[in-house]
Amino acid sequence: MKFWFKMSLVLFLLLVPFCVQGISKEPAISVGLAQGVSSCAIRSNNMTFYDASGKQVNMKGTVTVKSGGRASVIVGGKSLALPVTVRSKGLLYLNDKPYRGVFVLVASSGSFTVVNELPLEDYLKGVLKMEVNPSWPAEVLRAQAITARTYALAEKGRHGSAGFDLCATDHCIPYRGVNAEDPKLTHAIESTRGMVLLYQGKPARTFFHSDSGGWTTDVQSVWGADIPYLKPVQEPFQYQSPYSSWSFKISGDELGRRLSQAGINVGSVFEIIPVKIGPGDRVEMVEVVGTKGRKTIKSHELRMALGAKELKSTVFSLDGDGGTTRRDVLAASEDFIDESQSDSATLISLTQEGAFTSEELMDMLLHPEKRGEYLKKALARRGKSTAKTSKKSQKKDPKLLWPQWDTSADDEVKTRGVRGTTFLFQGKGWGHGVGMSQWGAKAMAENGWPAEKIVRYYYPGTELRKLY
Repeated sequence: MKFWFKMSLVLFLLLVPFCVQGISKEPAISVGLAQGVSSCAIRSNNMTFYDASGKQVNMKGTVTVKSGGRASVIVGGKSLALPVTVRSKGLLYLNDKPYRGVFVLVASSGSFTVVNELPLEDYLKGVLKMEVNPSWPAEVLRAQAITARTYALAEKGRHGSAGFDLCATDHCIPYRGVNAEDPKLTHAIESTRGMVLLYQGKPARTFFHSDSGGWTTDVQSVWGADIPYLKPVQEPFQYQSPYSSWSFKISGDELGRRLSQAGINVGSVFEIIPVKIGPGDRVEMVEVVGTKGRKTIKSHELRMALGAKELKSTVFSLDGDGGTTRRDVLAASEDFIDESQSDSATLISLTQEGAFTSEELMDMLLHPEKRGEYLKKALARRGKSTAKTSKKSQKKDPKLLWPQWDTSADDEVKTRGVRGTTFLFQGKGWGHGVGMSQWGAKAMAENGWPAEKIVRYYYPGTELRKLY
């Protein structure tokens, strides 16, 4: 009796970790390959289509599958009820691209979606080459295998309402099936089989990106969630990547247009103010000021609005086009004086008193015809009808027209933000900056770090465990 009790206890202790995770064998992953299509070409030497009613159709070669309406597809002239599973002993081809596992055709708003269902480890074979170069050191490839496996498990079911777990684009993880397989990457996957990072007993959300630019960032500054193991860490080694230095130039008009498309309506942008700077000089929050107002947003939102391939990261410095120099302000003050002695004196006096906002001042500079309108509004706000100043006071330092600026520099008027009609972003790194930096991990591997140490460094507080 004692023997059986001890054996039961040993078995219990061995199985508890897997029961907690709900994983004791390799799970399957379903990937949406083609969503909402009306037709596609599926090919294999021998394949069988199984529909929802139990009907089977055996086919060879290339078969055109068409939507039949009412949750059905037409295969070889026969109507099959969705969902339809396509099985073959060999590889299956969708539009001449090979995949492992099976295809499942599911209904999608009057059409259908092609889903690739396959074991998790086979799925990873079609993922890693989209993230890392097979020629990189073996340990960074192994680290990428661990993080990609963990991420897939953590995000499993993300597209559940559409009939699959993950999509095949960078919205989830880019997936290219057999065409992306490589012997070195397959070895990295097999050598880490079942290894996953856990936090409080669940697969961690192991976000990764190309190049941190020196420091990773807090996930809260990007997506808002507070996740203890996704905090800023400094890269332990310096390295060079294709993204160590980049620049991006954009006009204020175009910047405003792209922001508007993203639902941020400030008009043509003439000022950008860094509001919050994180570790490694990463810009976390900015205030954008335009002709229609101002808005404080996350730099990640700015990056997504302008284009992630153009504004490659949020580690950047910013310059304007010099359109608001000391000479420009001097010219603006002369314009005020040229209109009329009375109005110019009043405008300068009110400006000295802070009666105009920076937006009003910029609008007057850009649109002189509006100065009379703004003058009336300011007088109404102040409850004044006139304001007199001497001609000497009219010649005061033009910085009084822009009281928030520091004119200590010889040529450029300095401000707490950057003004102009064109903006130049100069930065380093590529990606959102959360979690593992692939180029940073490469540097670690080149300096002798094993994969296990690399992933623990980027996701502190997680536990590395082999689940199956």
